[in-house]
Amino acid sequence: MELEKRIGELRHSFLPPLFDPTVLYEEIVYEHTRAFRVLAHAEFESYIEDRVLEVLDTAFSVWKADGAISVSLLAVVAYRESAPSIPESLNDAAARPAKYPTLEGRIEAARTDFHRYVRKQNHGIKEKNLLRLLLSVGLQEVEINPGWLDVTETWATARGDAAHKGAKVQVRPDPQKELKTVNDVLDGFRGLDNIMASK
Repeated sequence: MELEKRIGELRHSFLPPLFDPTVLYEEIVYEHTRAFRVLAHAEFESYIEDRVLEVLDTAFSVWKADGAISVSLLAVVAYRESAPSIPESLNDAAARPAKYPTLEGRIEAARTDFHRYVRKQNHGIKEKNLLRLLLSVGLQEVEINPGWLDVTETWATARGDAAHKGAKVQVRPDPQKELKTVNDVLDGFRGLDNIMASK
């Protein structure tokens, strides 16, 4: 998994090779830990965005090739926030195809809308972001660990502080705890990756 490799690279670039149990470091270590948090978050966000689109595009290709409908393709249509209305007559449907697209057109539009949302509107890996991405490619609520969601939400909020607030108003991050949390978040994504492979 490329994500694991990248997180490992960040760990070696930004965190101390050995941790101090007293958590007394030079200020530069805390600065590097904040950088690790921000960059690891960027990697997680990029990974999940790319992965859900990969799942959907694969499902779309399979459907186009042999007509097989996967859970992810069904879900992206089901979770689409707006859909064209149903024509009242076949004449209406034939006269106004833009207003009343075919089934294929509706599925393509749902795919296009999801691509647009992921690339332009998703801005994070908090619970609301993750649910919008994961449910839309067919994961069910019971397949998502709520404890992992809580950990990820809290850590992503701390990432926002690291990225948008000055260091003087932030709590100094413990690099060892930071690494543990990032590994916990990574484990969750690893599990989701396996589930998505079945969608």
